[in-house]
Amino acid sequence: MSGFSLAFTAQAVHRRGGQERAAAEVLSRISRRIPVTVIAQECDLDAPAVTWLPVRVPRRPSVLRTWAFARAARAAERRAHCTIMNSIGAAALDADVITAQFCQAAFTARFGGLRGGSGLRAVYQRFAQSRFTADERRAYGSPRLSRVIAVSEGTARELQEFYGVPRQRIAVIPNGVDGSVFRPAADAAAKRALRERLSLPGSAFIALFVGGDWERKGVRDAIAAIGGVRDAWLAVLGAGDVAAMRAFAARQGAGDRVIFPGPSRAPQDWYAACDAFVFPSRYEAFSLVTLEAAASGLPIVAHAINGTEELVRDDENGWLVPVGADALRAKIEVLRDDPARRARMSAAAVASSRRYDWDRIADEQFAVFEAAAAAVTGAAARPARSAP
Repeated sequence: MSGFSLAFTAQAVHRRGGQERAAAEVLSRISRRIPVTVIAQECDLDAPAVTWLPVRVPRRPSVLRTWAFARAARAAERRAHCTIMNSIGAAALDADVITAQFCQAAFTARFGGLRGGSGLRAVYQRFAQSRFTADERRAYGSPRLSRVIAVSEGTARELQEFYGVPRQRIAVIPNGVDGSVFRPAADAAAKRALRERLSLPGSAFIALFVGGDWERKGVRDAIAAIGGVRDAWLAVLGAGDVAAMRAFAARQGAGDRVIFPGPSRAPQDWYAACDAFVFPSRYEAFSLVTLEAAASGLPIVAHAINGTEELVRDDENGWLVPVGADALRAKIEVLRDDPARRARMSAAAVASSRRYDWDRIADEQFAVFEAAAAAVTGAAARPARSAP
């Protein structure tokens, strides 16, 4: 089928965050084939067949923002006049296709939300998590929903377990990576030049952590692990409470060996400048940053979570380790002390990333959208049955 149009709904579409970057990569390719209307608060996507309908909602509190966005998105869709709507999670509560980049019910049930705080803050967090779960349950229960794209097999299982989504409605299509952008440094000289430009120590062993939401993604475990590895450094790329983490690093004996450059518009340079990727996240639907690390030739030390457990092969391109700093520390020491093994695992990491090509993944998603559009137009074309 051809000749349909797509409304895509998400909080933001750009090339900085994980979900946002995945959306940008897919839409930039799909928009070469069909018209796409993006319904979002922020859209930084330069593609001729993409129209952006801005949605303005309050930035705080998050639960109010999500509620207001979903309702504003519905009004924007009516203006877009598209054949089908695709939503990232519950960004829209009534979509034809949902792309599941998270499962709030699974996260909350298994990890209690992993949010700190006490008193009113804790009360608000529990309320927000219950509200987000209710929104997702409503979105996945919508009569309009015909297809779901899950970014990992683990996420597909969660959608069945927590929201009762029939397996036959779910297509497992992972996120991808652009191997022309995320790749190892060309040689040792290029790596040294990158480190000089990024103000990194020239000859030290440097592990990399990438991400926000540091409590969920386990940055404390990464810092504690580095604290116990002599002459090892850690670069923490992303936004968070830097002052608190600097103090924590000092208590762990890491001191100045943990650096916090903040978010980067060129994360590929940081991947290429480092020696290993440490990602002790407690929950992900896929983990795009782990895939980008693999494409950049970094051996991976991570917990067995959705997506990561489908990418990492023990002692080939990395290790999946138990929760906690001790197991991380042991594998970081192996990589620091054995350059030959590190080189072998680096090559295996790059090879393992090649099947996650964005062009192929966009084609697979397009096929899901095409089937959903055919179902919509077919239903509209079928005459109503006359009463017996």
